[in-house]
Amino acid sequence: MASQQEQQPYPFVDIYDEDEADREFLMSKPTCFVILGKPCKELLYQGQSVPEELVIKMLLDKVESPEIVHFGYVLCDFPSLSEEYMSIPEQIEVIRNLKLKPDFLINIKCPDNDLCKRVSGQRQHPETNQIYQREEWDPELIEKRRKKRKEPRKTKDTEEEEEEEEEEEETNEYMLAEILPSLVQRPEDFLGNVQERVALYKDIMLHPLEVRDELFRVLASYKLVAPRYRWRRSRWGRACPVALKNGEIIMGSPDYAVSFLGKMYTMSTEEALKEFMLNPRPYLVPPMPLPPCKILIIGPPLAGTSTLCNSVATYYQGKVLDMNILLEKHYEEARIELLEQTRIEATETGIIKVKEKIEFERQLKEQGKLSKTNKDRYPGASEKGGWVVDNFPHFPEHWTALVDKGLLPDTVICLKNNEQNGKVLLHRLYIANKEEIDARIIKRLVDEALKKKQEEEEWNILANLLDILCLDSANLFTFLLEQQKMIHSILQFYTVLYNIVLFIYFVGVKLPDYPEDGFPDTPEIEPLKNKITQFLNNWQKLETVITESPLVVTAEIEIHGQTQEMLLKQAIQAMEQPFKYHGWEHGPEDEDEEQEDLQAEAEALAEEEEEEVEEDEEEEEEKKRHLGDTKHFCPVILKENFILYPGLTENAAKYREKYYYFSTPENRDKFLENPEEYVSYKEPLKAPPVRICLLGPHGAGKTICARWLAEKLGIFHIQFEERLQELIMIKTGNRVGPEEEEEEEEEGSTTQQEVGESIATAPDKMELTEEEEAIKANILENEPLPPEVLDNIVSQWWMKEPFRSTGFILDGFPRTAEEVQFLVEHSLCPDATVFLEVDEEDILVRLLPNRLQKWKERQAKKVEKKQQMKEMKAKIRNELAKLDGDIEDDDDEDEDDIEMILEEEFPKEEEEEDEEEEQEADAIDRMKIEISEKYEADLTNIQAVQEELEKLFIPQIIMGCKRKPRIVCYQLYKKLKDIVENRESIFEKCYPLSLSLARKMIVLSYKHPSNFGQWDPVKLSEGDAIKPYQNEDTPSYPLIHRNCVYFFTSKENREKFMKNPIKYLRQPKPKPTVPVKIAIVGPPKSGKTTVAQKFARTYGLMRLSMGDAIRMVLNNQPESELALVLKWHLQKGLTAPDELAMRALDLALMDTVCNTTGFVLDGYPVTRKQVGLLEEMKIIPVKIFELDIDVKEVLRRALLDKQIYPYPVHDSSQILSIKNSCYRAQTEEIRPYYEAQHQNWYVLDASHSKWWIWDKILGETQMITKQIQIYLERIRQGKAASVAGFCITPQELLSRLGEFGQYCPVSLAEKGELVDCSVTRSLQFAAEFRGHYYKMAGQKELEKFLDSPELYVPPLAPRPLPLPYKLPRKLTEAEVKALFPIQVELRGYCPVTYLDGKQRYEALVPGNIEYAVLYRNKLYIFESEEKLQKFMRLPEKYWNQTLPRKLPPLKEPILLTALPLTGYLEQGVAAALIKAMNEVGCLKPKFPFISVKRTALLFIAYHLKAFNPRSSEYVRKKYKKKLERFIEHCELIPYLGIKMTRKYKEPQNRPIDFDHKLQIFLSLKDVDPASH
Repeated sequence: MASQQEQQPYPFVDIYDEDEADREFLMSKPTCFVILGKPCKELLYQGQSVPEELVIKMLLDKVESPEIVHFGYVLCDFPSLSEEYMSIPEQIEVIRNLKLKPDFLINIKCPDNDLCKRVSGQRQHPETNQIYQREEWDPELIEKRRKKRKEPRKTKDTEEEEEEEEEEEETNEYMLAEILPSLVQRPEDFLGNVQERVALYKDIMLHPLEVRDELFRVLASYKLVAPRYRWRRSRWGRACPVALKNGEIIMGSPDYAVSFLGKMYTMSTEEALKEFMLNPRPYLVPPMPLPPCKILIIGPPLAGTSTLCNSVATYYQGKVLDMNILLEKHYEEARIELLEQTRIEATETGIIKVKEKIEFERQLKEQGKLSKTNKDRYPGASEKGGWVVDNFPHFPEHWTALVDKGLLPDTVICLKNNEQNGKVLLHRLYIANKEEIDARIIKRLVDEALKKKQEEEEWNILANLLDILCLDSANLFTFLLEQQKMIHSILQFYTVLYNIVLFIYFVGVKLPDYPEDGFPDTPEIEPLKNKITQFLNNWQKLETVITESPLVVTAEIEIHGQTQEMLLKQAIQAMEQPFKYHGWEHGPEDEDEEQEDLQAEAEALAEEEEEEVEEDEEEEEEKKRHLGDTKHFCPVILKENFILYPGLTENAAKYREKYYYFSTPENRDKFLENPEEYVSYKEPLKAPPVRICLLGPHGAGKTICARWLAEKLGIFHIQFEERLQELIMIKTGNRVGPEEEEEEEEEGSTTQQEVGESIATAPDKMELTEEEEAIKANILENEPLPPEVLDNIVSQWWMKEPFRSTGFILDGFPRTAEEVQFLVEHSLCPDATVFLEVDEEDILVRLLPNRLQKWKERQAKKVEKKQQMKEMKAKIRNELAKLDGDIEDDDDEDEDDIEMILEEEFPKEEEEEDEEEEQEADAIDRMKIEISEKYEADLTNIQAVQEELEKLFIPQIIMGCKRKPRIVCYQLYKKLKDIVENRESIFEKCYPLSLSLARKMIVLSYKHPSNFGQWDPVKLSEGDAIKPYQNEDTPSYPLIHRNCVYFFTSKENREKFMKNPIKYLRQPKPKPTVPVKIAIVGPPKSGKTTVAQKFARTYGLMRLSMGDAIRMVLNNQPESELALVLKWHLQKGLTAPDELAMRALDLALMDTVCNTTGFVLDGYPVTRKQVGLLEEMKIIPVKIFELDIDVKEVLRRALLDKQIYPYPVHDSSQILSIKNSCYRAQTEEIRPYYEAQHQNWYVLDASHSKWWIWDKILGETQMITKQIQIYLERIRQGKAASVAGFCITPQELLSRLGEFGQYCPVSLAEKGELVDCSVTRSLQFAAEFRGHYYKMAGQKELEKFLDSPELYVPPLAPRPLPLPYKLPRKLTEAEVKALFPIQVELRGYCPVTYLDGKQRYEALVPGNIEYAVLYRNKLYIFESEEKLQKFMRLPEKYWNQTLPRKLPPLKEPILLTALPLTGYLEQGVAAALIKAMNEVGCLKPKFPFISVKRTALLFIAYHLKAFNPRSSEYVRKKYKKKLERFIEHCELIPYLGIKMTRKYKEPQNRPIDFDHKLQIFLSLKDVDPASH
């Protein structure tokens, strides 16, 4: 059984890891705006004295400042219409080349007439240069406002309003009296100049700027947060990020604390705070926080300090400072100087002083050199740091000197070897000095050997040695004699001899044995141990001094059993430990904080809601806690054992401000030592497979449910009691249990002879082990299983494969509280426990029939065996009687021996026991009692198990089992469905919150806005393409998941997301928002307004009818020119002309809602003129829905509405009929236009319900919106995109066709076929690429083009489109005739048929003039449309052919009468003749007195005449009668031949008509049948 593995098709929409999300935000570009508008403020440029060059330079410098790099900008009035310094195209190019390019171009639209009127009404005061609008200085407008204020109002004015009115009155009087006479109009405010500048703005500036159409999201910044959402600790801890970036670790001060991205940072100085506030990104973007790499590594000799220094320097891209190499030259100079001064007495103190002095001078110089190269370590590296000092300092004096010089490191690492008394270091030192130490050892051993020999006589030793020398080597003795001659003194001789003896001993002595990785434990090793001891003593003194510097971190690393990579890892961990997240145990301070949060939340709820729901404080606290990456499960057990074990709240810890629960304090401590090992990063933690325990009383149906669920879920089914039986059956061979023993006893009552035979043939029974004995005792006597046995059986289901990766349903375990305790002690927990509940009566109904049936079977077997016993006794008695009879004849023995033998084999006790049989009623009562007792025992155990499992917080599912098993299984699966389907999100925790708090968090950058934005992830996964609308009627329901905020349109969707957030995060990212632009038309009462209003309510689209647009203008802009003209028409009782209505609609469409969300045109357009006006203003809905409805349905709905609402007279049935007729007449004109030009007309049957209509329209709108979104996304990515349904006109299509025109580029590239797609006007298979349109032959070709369009367009296209004259062109019959005198090629034969027929004679088929093609200025005609299309696709294949010399004869028309007789008969009367001849053949006629041949000819002639279709009806009837008479005469001969006999018969004996027919026969003699 394979484990469950789910493939995830999409990555996460939002970044899963919180640090990675922060990094993405820090690396992102701030949002930038460019605000454009028709030139109001631009006119001020002409009066400014500041040079424009200086203004633009200051503007660009400000855009590149640090605060702009962080916060972004809003650039207004640039580009400028003034071109003194830079032209408008150059200004636009500057904007496009900015380092921070603008994300949004905001074009503030205003009607030209209103703008010109507004600007021309401006006046300027010559002294103050203040600008006054018309409303401020025009006396007429001031008087109008005064009259409006004096009108009676519905509400009473407050005192404040009265004071404001008095102040305004005084201001107006002052304006009219003092300021108005002095106001002047600037030349640039003249109406003509304003109109000129507006036109210049549109033509020069607006057009190139409107090319960009990119959408990005707005990011916000910081402020306070709500309760429970506290500022979190950052990786910097208390270190100042600015100082750390500059290469120094300085602790920040609480006075300079700042929050950013929900985290706390402390700065060291006010200047650092200012720098961080201007732009925090450089100080937070990775690789920060990074240690400055100022490190000292020391250790005993050969501890590996140099290797570790090089590794650390390579990792941090720093440089190693080896003090021995740096000071080697100065050591030599100092040595020579000291030798000259003291000659013999050189003190160590003097050397140390010189070394210190030179050392620090060199270090200072080297530090200066390093500061110049440190900037190149990595981008943004500081000058300070980047050095690793090898094996320095050695003494406290050195450290003091470093402190005085300001050269403190950040980390000091000491390599030590405390394990096994420094075995590793001693081994390295011994190997390095092996020759010297070995020589000392040998010398010591030789000295000891010589000392033993000193007690003997010197001359004896010498004599013996000489004898040995003489015996062993003659050469050596000769050498000694020569030496003796040369020596003048015997003492010198002995000295040489003594050295030779030492040499001999030296060669013979062996070194003591030692391990390969050890050293000889001899006195010569003591100096090495002293070196190590001396270093440790120096380190203790040095460490004491180092600890006085609180910012310096010291770390001791044990080198025993460590590789170089492991040492490097520990060193890096020691250096970066201050910049990692740290966890801590949950303590009283955390409790106090939590209580404060709960109190603050309660106060907030009390303000919002009057009634509160009282809940248990602990449960509420647990519910609102922010849990960690493993939720409430122990992360240590999950990591090590892959088991979900619920942690305990008393063993809680906090890491990154989140709670983690642990099973034991030991696991908590293990987590706090290295928390990064147990948490998730870019992906969620993998959840173990499903593990379920299924419990219930005997007979509840556990096995049936467990087996069905296991098969349904694809996991193992484990039956605990069956597993115990399997383990014991290996030895016993049979099942063990009370029922099995009863059956064995009954079946085992055999005769003594059979038992003896079975014992003789049975093998020896195997002895049971202690484990098997315990299992047997548990099965038979319900003895508890020992923990060791349970561990061997149960643990493997959690720990070993394939159970570990697949999951299981454990049937019937745990059975007792002790077994639950075993699971707790071994950290083995199921995901859920299912308890099947059933009544005792149901158990009896289920179990009793089967048991009773088995009892009956056993009773029947007993009776049968009893009968067999009687028969066997009788048989034995007879055999013994015969045997005794034979013996009696010989020995006269007693007959009583027979009965004694039978009594021995069949005792009477057995017979008496057999006679006491149990009755059926007694058996039923006994079984009921046994079942009830078992049921009560099971219930007691299950209750104990439930109590124990509740303590572990393991979910419990209780199911009633009264219904049928299949229903119980289905209900159980429904309850377990969430556990299985939402498995991937089992560790995910979501926190609902209010909309105001969600927005506040985003504004303060406490949480990131999701990449979904305002989209509902659940609806998006269901295919919704229209952005949801939020208002009071459709509120938003936000929640927090990890580091992002998500918004939902309903609580149900939020609940779905909370159950399985991973499912909804793994989907394609939302496409760019596209405003929906649709129109709904239809006759009255068709429901168009209902649908439009539902769009407005559900998705926030603006519903616009023509009346709505006019009212918006009249209400919002009453003083505009358009409003005044509309008022004039309306006040006169006239309808607004289409031109004015269209201008009002255009103005209404400038609304923000229309440009961002979209609009629905309600009942517009309906006339051809309105369509033309819409086209002129480029207002083209992507879909126009026509609601078609019958007039009867219209009248029926009107009557129903009239019963509910009192409709006015103009909605009478007569008027509705007229409106319906007018609508249909007008629609017949506009429908063909939209179908031909834009293909956006969609007809719906409006007789259906409003829900059906809504679903249809919404589905079509969703589909076209999704297509537009995909189009925009693919075009922005530089890919090809489908343009089906995009309202592209034929003119636009022709103007933007690509290099292949309307030919399919895919077919041309892959097959070399010219597929002309112009035969259809549909753009279903059209696509856009690089600004050009391409049409494809079909769906497969379109998919290929969308996947890799570069392969099918130049320059990678394998085949270019042929020249125009090489493109085949289909001709009509009239066009063919117009080409006269051009002759048809191939003499009119079809070239396709001829070539496909392998140019055979039979393939020469003439073509039809209806299928003509002009190719290379030659005319071809074809047999059929199919052959013509073949030629159109592959003209090069068929055009250049040569006809054979022999051609079929020309098919000229020939008269039928001009044919020879056979030809005439074949073409004229063949069918009739064949039919006549068939009749002759079947009838075989013979006319009296003429030949058969003549008879046949006459029959055929009559037949042809009688069935000639060209003859008249009279002639055909005439000859049919003649044919019938002729057939009657031909039948006379067979008749007379049958009836006429050889003997004469009397007339009364003849047939009745015999004489009559004989007379007719004789009368036909000499008669011509043709004339008859």
